[in-house]
Amino acid sequence: MQPQEILAELEAFIRTEIGLSPKQPLNLSDTLEDHLGVTGDDSPEFMEAFFSRFNVDPGNFDCNRYFEGEGVFDPFTSIVRFLFHRVKKEPTREPLTVAMLQHAIELGVWDSERLKELNSQHTKN
Repeated sequence: MQPQEILAELEAFIRTEIGLSPKQPLNLSDTLEDHLGVTGDDSPEFMEAFFSRFNVDPGNFDCNRYFEGEGVFDPFTSIVRFLFHRVKKEPTREPLTVAMLQHAIELGVWDSERLKELNSQHTKN
């Protein structure tokens, strides 16, 4: 499959899965979480559908590397943190871009380090 065909199928998949309007632009640099709103419990479902649809081996994919979880509101912990100014620092999440999904399809496997490298090369061009 040619890169243009892969991108067209990927775009159709993303639009269907997240309900993105055909009028809304979709760029290779868009991140699933920040730009497209794929977060929490939706992220593993989206990625599972992605791996299945495009026959990509999940490899070393870890949802926590790219997406923030739903989280549970705990009033007691929130009050204690506020009173003692202890704010839990969330680990920095790596952006998961549309370009990374395209590269994963081309590779046939999710290789986090390779995809990060390819993504950084893509953003430089």
